[in-house]
Amino acid sequence: MTRRPALLAAAGLALALASIAWAALAPLPVGSHALTFVIPPGTAARLRAGEAASVLPSPIHLIVGVRDVLVLTNDDDVIHQVGPIILGSRQTYRIPFRKPGRFQYACSLHAAGTLALVIDPPPAAGLERLRWRLAQLTARS
Repeated sequence: MTRRPALLAAAGLALALASIAWAALAPLPVGSHALTFVIPPGTAARLRAGEAASVLPSPIHLIVGVRDVLVLTNDDDVIHQVGPIILGSRQTYRIPFRKPGRFQYACSLHAAGTLALVIDPPPAAGLERLRWRLAQLTARS
């Protein structure tokens, strides 16, 4: 009977190590790769009135292979520009990113007139992927 606590501790340790190994080595999640932003009605009017309209953060962070498609939907009655994209009223535009990089675009939705995009490479298997998964868990909390 004195072995039972030791066996339970060993089993718990084995389970913890298996979980860490899985988090470090398992493939990246599949499914939707889209990060979606909607430009609400009246945004252009609020911007003209000098109000801050926080429709798009700057910078926007994406990760190749994980969340690498930026989706913009314009529900405003006015055309908006985001980089080379002229987004008409009631239009949706999907922008896929396949390579890491940093981009600076002209943007009618920011007072400074620019939008920064940061496209990071996918987290490599091992310690980098483990850190990424842990960051994802803490971001949800």
